[in-house]
Amino acid sequence: MAGETATRAFDTTTAAASMRLAGAAGLVGCALGVAGSLAVDILNSPATTDSAADIVESVQEARTALLVGMLLNTAAVSFWVVFGAGVWLRLRRASGAESLASACFAFGLVGFVVLLLAGFTAFFVLVYRDADVGDPRLLYDLTFGLLAMSGAPTAIALGSYAAVVFRSAALPRWTAWLGVVGALAHVALLASFVVSEGFFSLEGQVITAIPATLFIWIIGTGIAMLATEH
Repeated sequence: MAGETATRAFDTTTAAASMRLAGAAGLVGCALGVAGSLAVDILNSPATTDSAADIVESVQEARTALLVGMLLNTAAVSFWVVFGAGVWLRLRRASGAESLASACFAFGLVGFVVLLLAGFTAFFVLVYRDADVGDPRLLYDLTFGLLAMSGAPTAIALGSYAAVVFRSAALPRWTAWLGVVGALAHVALLASFVVSEGFFSLEGQVITAIPATLFIWIIGTGIAMLATEH
């Protein structure tokens, strides 16, 4: 009996430590992501409708900063994988077993991480090749297109997270409301595929304004996980 009690206490302590580690990973990832976004300065990037020569010139002028920024962004998303794994385990534990919602969270998170990294890869190749690239506009379009497409699985992940938390109180309910806001916002991100200019265009402010809701959710949920006791 005493052995079983000690085992349960050890498991609880280990689970709490894992949640705090995952929460810290989410916060570190957001800090790196903000630093990477500042280095890339995406709001002042050329439009996807600009000529290949303009895109290459812009990349050449800020090549070092772009490489540093993309490395920081890649590290940020990598930390989010650790964070997401911790959230998924928390949702499963609170639900008592795997559910459709917790599975959708996990698959949605993997989906948007893969799309983000694919977009980063296209941009990395563009910057790495410098002026020696066959079709810079294609790589540039792929970068913004993949980032915009990541809105779909992000909406699934955040919406599923909110559904589980509202039902099970796995984490504070206010984090679920942040998830709802983020999910709805990321559905709107897909509008950039049909809007050619302005706020909702591929390279418009939408590419930073809407992902900001994901950052806010991760920061809020990460803080909640750091404060977890079981």
